Amino acid sequence: MKCRLLRTAMLAMVAFTLVLFHGQPAPAQNDVTVVVLPFQVNADPKYDYLNASLPELLTQSLGEQGFNAVSQDRVRTLIREQNVTFLDLATARTLAQAAGAQYAVYGSFSQIGESISLDVRLVNVEGTRPATPLYVSQTGMGNLGLAVGELTQKLSDELYAEDSIAEIEVRGLAYLDQDVVLSRLSIREGDPFNPRAMNDEIKRVFDLGYFEDVRVSVQDVPQGKKVIFDLEEKPRIRAIGVVGNDAIDDDEIIEAMNTQPGTVLNPSILADDLEKIRGLYRDKGYYLAEISYELEEVQDSSARLNIVVKETKRLYVTKITLNGVEAMSESAVRGEMKLGTRGIISWLTGTGVLKEELLEHDAAAIEKYYANHGFVDVKVSPAQVDYTEDGIHVSYDIIEGPRYKVGEVSFAGDLLVPNEDLRKITSIDDLADKGEWFDRSMLREDSERLTMLYNDLGYAYAETNVRFNEAAAEEPTLDVTFTMTKNQKVFIRRVTIDGNTKTRDNVIRRELVLADGDLFNGSALQASNIRLENLDLFESYDIETVPTDDPKELDLKVNVKEKATGMISGGLGYGSYDGVFVTAKVNERNLFGRGYFIGLTGSFSGKKTRFDFSFTNPRVYDSYLGFGLDAYYTEESFPDFDREAIGGGVRFSHPIGNYSTLHWGYTLERYKLTDLNYYYFYNTSSDENWSSIVNLGLSRNTTNRNMNPTSGWRNSVAMYAAGGIFGGDDEFIKLITDHNWYYLLPWGDEHIFHWRGQAGALLETPGGGSVPIYQRFYLGGMNSVRGYEGMSIGPRDIYGQVRGGTYQFFTNFEYLFRLSEEFGLQGVAFFDAGDAWGGFGEDVPHLKTSVGAGLRWASPFGLLRVEYGYALDRIPGQGSPHRLEFSMGQAF
Repeated sequence: MKCRLLRTAMLAMVAFTLVLFHGQPAPAQNDVTVVVLPFQVNADPKYDYLNASLPELLTQSLGEQGFNAVSQDRVRTLIREQNVTFLDLATARTLAQAAGAQYAVYGSFSQIGESISLDVRLVNVEGTRPATPLYVSQTGMGNLGLAVGELTQKLSDELYAEDSIAEIEVRGLAYLDQDVVLSRLSIREGDPFNPRAMNDEIKRVFDLGYFEDVRVSVQDVPQGKKVIFDLEEKPRIRAIGVVGNDAIDDDEIIEAMNTQPGTVLNPSILADDLEKIRGLYRDKGYYLAEISYELEEVQDSSARLNIVVKETKRLYVTKITLNGVEAMSESAVRGEMKLGTRGIISWLTGTGVLKEELLEHDAAAIEKYYANHGFVDVKVSPAQVDYTEDGIHVSYDIIEGPRYKVGEVSFAGDLLVPNEDLRKITSIDDLADKGEWFDRSMLREDSERLTMLYNDLGYAYAETNVRFNEAAAEEPTLDVTFTMTKNQKVFIRRVTIDGNTKTRDNVIRRELVLADGDLFNGSALQASNIRLENLDLFESYDIETVPTDDPKELDLKVNVKEKATGMISGGLGYGSYDGVFVTAKVNERNLFGRGYFIGLTGSFSGKKTRFDFSFTNPRVYDSYLGFGLDAYYTEESFPDFDREAIGGGVRFSHPIGNYSTLHWGYTLERYKLTDLNYYYFYNTSSDENWSSIVNLGLSRNTTNRNMNPTSGWRNSVAMYAAGGIFGGDDEFIKLITDHNWYYLLPWGDEHIFHWRGQAGALLETPGGGSVPIYQRFYLGGMNSVRGYEGMSIGPRDIYGQVRGGTYQFFTNFEYLFRLSEEFGLQGVAFFDAGDAWGGFGEDVPHLKTSVGAGLRWASPFGLLRVEYGYALDRIPGQGSPHRLEFSMGQAF
């Protein structure tokens, strides 16, 4: 009784395991017939029943996989009829033939301790190949079902491998190429045929999205199996129309779509197209616009696709609510946000249009602002956007939390320098000394500076970890600890360069401050990046640190992507002073891949014509010496005379340190003055004169970038000397100094303060004559003192006519602010002051001042400047103190 119960429970458990193992029966049928013969059982006698039960279970399992499995009743009858007492290969083949099967399975079941195993042979009745041995094992009789299921899977794989796919046929295509389907399938001709995989292939074809129905059938052919896919295509799009649109043209909508006339309708692609169209409407403020489609069925399985638009009302951001702002000024918090409400000049600035990417940006900006003002636990919820009849309402929920001050600042870990030196390069401790609020950005910058300090000492993998804990104090206070980990000191093993096809390696290597064998230095690596950027030869670049097998060494890999360096361009524009001007330019900034510059420029306007040729080798023989050649021809009108000149020169340069450059050169020029005012007396005996000029200058640039800097200085001092030992008809000394300072204002990277100051002096040489008139200074206009006409500021004669001065000074104070990043629109407010003096009784300056504002637009037509200046002083012939000036150019 007990053995019978054990047997029943065991078989039930095995059967249940087989169901879990196989899941659903295989949908495909197979014409392969298999006979499973009795198993030899090598186990405890209580398991002898498996001799007959295992074949029964395996027969059932193979049948569920789609095979024709001979029933065990038929097997037992054949064994009795043929009086079989022992199974071997020949007997198994004989029994399979008698049962009408192509294959026979026989073998043994063994139990050794907790281990159980099934060791079988798969016999091909035709004898075309030897019997295939198969073996599976498990631990414990409870896993017998898993063992039978695993054996079934192995038998299935072997039996299916007998048939291969001889051909794949695709039927029913009217418009699509069959490669669209074949490329999606995972099966190929010559692969083993597996009917269980056909459902997966059907799904793959359906997922293409082009078909209403997909059916698969299989035919026997002499070479194996022929798999046939019968497909029913969705309709072909004969034409596309747009219905209900007014704000956006049909062409713009259709151009945004991937679905095009002549293609087969694909719902997945069409869904993406509808979302793109919704995006077009959202960009224009139609956030509630409804976009759908409809098909007009026509003949020949084709249809007209209509995009149906319901535009509804145009909405703008009319309200932004900040909930929970208590300790901070709400206006200051709003100043950190880029999203704004609709205003009077929104047509120009683009504010009021909801850009979804700004919602996440503003949440992060608010959190950053709070964290930089002591609220380290601040929480800012994602934006809540409500679309109402009167506009879009955006709200943020802010939980400020406690506000912390800075407590004790300490250093721990691998301290290579005294604490006093570490404190000199950190700023968070200054907040502690002043009792000011905690600043997370300052903490991050201090961490970066400390890491850079260790990098500069050769520790390339140095780390700075920051820990801050709440201190015991009367008010919330955080103690800060910087923990330094130096890791291994590292040397540069090798510097490699990749990606340059035109630029020679030496042009890149000479800009790298680090070389093979050098001790790693973080500042040097940073300087190398800046120098590569200043080359302006690469679309992108990256200096990658690559670890080596030796922890004491690393490689530097410089990856560059070159950009076009040759240019043919022209310009057409208008300036308030020059009038209409035309320019043309041809240049190459990387001649022969050596970094040479060569250029030819021509410009024409109502007051000036000029041609220039220039060649520069910035690094002669890879040294730091720069060399250049120039030649030019110019005609220019001044208030008192006209000047025509032709000349040329040489110039040299050499860097001094990381930021400064020494310049010197020589220019020889032949010129002629015409329409000379009779008040000037010029000591020449002919119409043509020679000018021989040497120059010496020093420049220094510490700005963070060359284009549109936000911080740093640009300073230059230059001296020009003519005559004397240098020869020529002119004798003078001219001094010019120019300074620019850029400062990022604390309320955002769109707000910049810019100061410029320039001073100049034109001096007589000892024993020389009067200085030449064409070298004198004239001020006024967009590039010096706005609000006054160009070249209108200077000494005047008794008739009130402006004459050039021998001294000049002007200064500009500008507040620059971004109006639209997307359109490159920038606003400016300014205060200017300056004067040119010396001669005609005006020997002391009387600064002329002005105020004003303007717009600067990086337009497709070039930089457009529109600036209004109001002259605060009166000069002869000025007329109205109001002056609107602009300039514009176009490159093509």
